Order: sequence, then structure tokens, then C-alpha cells
Amino acid sequence: MSITAEFIETNFKRISVLKENANDRTELVADTTGAVYIRKIIARTGLPYKKLAQIKCAHIPEIYYCSEAYGKTYVIEEFISGETLAAELEQGKKFTAEQVHNIALQICESLIVLHGEGILHRDIKPGNIIVQGSSVWLIDFVAAKAEGSTKEHDTVILGTPGFAPPEQYGFTTTDARSDIYALGKTMEILCGSSHNAKLCKIIAGCTAFDPQKRIASAAELKKLLLKNNSGKKKFIFIILTMIIACSGVYFLFNRHVQEEAIPPGAEQKAEEKVQPKDMPQEKPSEQKTEIEQPVQKPKIALPQEQSQRAAANSITLNANNLVFAVNTNPLNETARKQGAQQGLTLLQPEKYPVFTVQNNSAQVMENPTVKIKFTGICAAGNNFTAKAWGGRTLNWQLTKNASGYADEVTILLAGTIPAGDYFEFPLTGAIADYYQTGSEPVVEVTVSGDNITPITKKYNIKIN
Repeated sequence: MSITAEFIETNFKRISVLKENANDRTELVADTTGAVYIRKIIARTGLPYKKLAQIKCAHIPEIYYCSEAYGKTYVIEEFISGETLAAELEQGKKFTAEQVHNIALQICESLIVLHGEGILHRDIKPGNIIVQGSSVWLIDFVAAKAEGSTKEHDTVILGTPGFAPPEQYGFTTTDARSDIYALGKTMEILCGSSHNAKLCKIIAGCTAFDPQKRIASAAELKKLLLKNNSGKKKFIFIILTMIIACSGVYFLFNRHVQEEAIPPGAEQKAEEKVQPKDMPQEKPSEQKTEIEQPVQKPKIALPQEQSQRAAANSITLNANNLVFAVNTNPLNETARKQGAQQGLTLLQPEKYPVFTVQNNSAQVMENPTVKIKFTGICAAGNNFTAKAWGGRTLNWQLTKNASGYADEVTILLAGTIPAGDYFEFPLTGAIADYYQTGSEPVVEVTVSGDNITPITKKYNIKIN
């Protein structure tokens, strides 16, 4: 064991174990002076802790010592007191849009620094974000890697399901957009059932299934968040200015009216005016008061009172990435042999097949469904359910033939697509493998829903 690793092991007294699993252990420790630190012992090497030790960022714990020995990484880092967002969520805390905005901005600051040094975190989630007052820290770099350290695909699947992007499961290599995806998922969880339209749009930009369609960098995300917040501040400023201006106008106008209504000397004349004695006086009970009855106006139905199930018939359907190649990857040898027994050729999509449904109408689309029928191609997989942003749920249902392969996939979105918005229906959620069964593969796609007139399109599938 090297001197540094031995120093880390023996010169810090364990106070408690904070987290432990088969791959790493996180401990609260103290040195001989009583100062408190975090010690990590990780059953892997090649982590970018030496690079992290050179980084100074207000939202990242400082790394004091790090060493690799006997296939392990030893780390002493700054102890950050406070609660993780996961702990606060478990305690039932509800986050406002303003709080989510503030948290996301500070994590963006840390990502700008990390990505600038070529480091990917790869495990951003509420459990790895500590909050202390209004300050935020991004912690736990056990899954981190230096960007570009693997050329094509990530060889180790790390991260947390629900927050890790699709590419982090071995489909392709991760990059800065993978951290953007995880941050977007974290923002989505923090927002809960409260929907801030602009913030939801930003979250959608972070969590697009295809990395090419995501917000490209932490700097770009920060810019969008600041723009969103500045819009709110500008709106509040305008409202306050209008209130102050209206108050001033009302005061001046009211004063002017009062001065015109009572001419000079009018008060004295009013006091000198005497009622003639012979003028008959009405008793209070005999006085008649005429009350003007309000005119009954016809009731106009407000937009929210109108039917919410009006047809959303203006739809655009697009199919993306229907390009496949014969799969020769040695890691897929089992799937290849299973398909060969049925006379099938194993395929691999060059990118993620996605069907985009654009709602061009003025009505929301309720519970849209995309049904995909394959000809000349089939799929292997299982029914699957996953959470989508905005509190919606995606459900994949596979209709299998006698051989156990699916030639029809139905993707149901439990929720709505707002007017003027779109949603991407990915095939990859439930499908593990694709197989060619014919020479000219075609896919027929039908979009339907609770208030949608079904539309159907056919697309050719290209096989390289």
C-alpha cells in the first residue's frame, strides 16, 4: 500500500459509516485535531479524483487527499453539513418553482466547472445534492469519469435508474448531455405535481430521449434558467410600477374632482341655507327610495367552462432514426444465436428510433397512443412502464407472435400533450433486440387518443 493510501487509512478515526455497498464505503471521520472529513474507499481505480483535487468550486466539496492502491481508490474530502434533497423529499418537503430554479442554477455552476475540466459526474440525483440554507453542493463522484476516456461505449453501467440517461446503459458513450439529462430528471422530481410552464419546458429540453435534441451544455441551461427568472422579475417590476403609477393617477384625479365639486364659499352657503317652514316634510318612514335594478346580461361561457374534450385533430407525426445495421457485436452473441435458430438476423439501431407527435391544435391531446406494426422486422422485449416528465407515465405493450417475438408495439402516454407542444415516443424503453424477418421492412404507425381522430402513416426501414 502506498504511503498516501496508508495515511488515509490509519490517520483518520472513523466516527460512523454513512453508506456502504459491495463497491464502495463512505465514512464520517476525524483527524487528530478533531476536524471532521469524509473518507471514501472505492473498489475501483481510474476515477478522476486527482483532477477533482485541483478544482476549486463553491458547489463541489474540496478533495484533500486521494490515492490508488491494490485496485482501490482512497479519498479524504471536505465534509458538508446539511440535508440531501432526497432526505428532504422523504420528509415530505414541497419545493417551489423558485427553489427548484435556485438549486438547478447552482448545480449548473458546478457542471460548468466540471465539464470545463473534462469530468462527467454521471450520477446526479437528489441523494447526491446537499442543501444548507440557500447554498447547494454536488457530492459523490464514485461514478464520475474523464470525458472521452472510452472511445465508443461506456463499458461499466453506473448511475441510478430513473436519473441515468439511456446512453449510460451501454448504448453509446456518455458526454456532458448525460449530466444535463440527470439534472433535468432531478428538477422534475423536485417540481412534483406543481407545473411551472417555462420550467417544464426547460426540463423537457434536458430530458429528451435523443441526446442530439437535449440542451447541449450546462452553460446553455444556465442561460435558459436565468432568462426564465429574469422574465419573472421583469413581470413583477412592471406590475409594481403599474400599481404605483395607477395609485398616483387616482390620487391626483380624486383630488381634482373634489376641488371642482366644491367651489370656493360653497361650505358657507350650505350652512346659511334654511328649509322654509311651510314646506311639508316627509317622515322618514314615508320617504321613497328608488333602487335601480341591475340589467341581467346574458352569461358568456368562459374558456375553462367549455368542453375540455374538444377534438385535437391537427397532428403531425414524424418517424426518426429508422436506420438499422446487422449487429455483429460479440457482447450480443446469445441474442444473435437465439434469433438464428428462428431464421432471424439480429439488428442494431444506429440511433434511437423515436416517433414524434406534434399537437398543432388549440386543444390538449388526452392520453395519446402510438401503435407500431412491423412488417419484415420483429422485436424481443417485455412490457414496460416508466415515468415521463410532467407527472406523465409511458407504458409499452408488446403483442407477441407464436415464436415469442413482437411484431406490434403499443406505447401509451397517460397524460396530455398541451396545445402547440410535442412528445417523443421512443421504442427503446421496452425493446431489447430487433430482428430482420423480410427483405423490405416497413413500419405502420397509428396515433389515437381519447379526443384524437386516429391518423396512420407508413415508413420504410433502412438496413445498412
